[in-house]
Amino acid sequence: MMLVTRGAEKVADALKQNKTISTMDFGGNNIHSRGVTAIAETLKENEVLTTLELSYNPIGPEGVKALCDVLKFNGKLQTLKLGWCQIGVSGAEFVADCLKYNTTLSTLDLRANGLGDDGAICLARSLKIINESLKSLDLGFNEIRDDGAFALAQALKANEDLAVTSLMLANNFFGKFGQVALTEARDHVYEMSGKEIDIYY
Repeated sequence: MMLVTRGAEKVADALKQNKTISTMDFGGNNIHSRGVTAIAETLKENEVLTTLELSYNPIGPEGVKALCDVLKFNGKLQTLKLGWCQIGVSGAEFVADCLKYNTTLSTLDLRANGLGDDGAICLARSLKIINESLKSLDLGFNEIRDDGAFALAQALKANEDLAVTSLMLANNFFGKFGQVALTEARDHVYEMSGKEIDIYY
């Protein structure tokens, strides 16, 4: 059933009183930034929600900004799915800023958001900063090329405390050099720390 924005606002209001539901799936409901802003406000008060699915909604950069402003310092959210949400490069900047501070997210899905190299580079800068919670990052279908691959590879090598063990990069536009850089980074991390990182192309 399509919730659209007004429906999302009503559900978000009800979630403020929620004490039991830990997973909410709003995927594919034509929710825009206003609806996501209402959901974000809920996260300030909700102490039990750990998984939030918002994929296939046109939330755009404004919607992801509202979420990230809250997730910097609030909530218990562990899994956030934002695939096909039209967040673009500016949205990636908001997510990257959030990751510098958030201490609970372990799984982040950003597939098919038009991030390109610039978005990947933004995220890579944040991954260089200590983050002990984010374990799985999905950047598939984002038109990332070798420049983005190099940036991600450098982030993996630069931060030995980085928690990421699964990096999904399917259906991007890496050339041979980008893939080699990522493979070398994975091997470097294993040699230095014994930690295995699975990279999926």
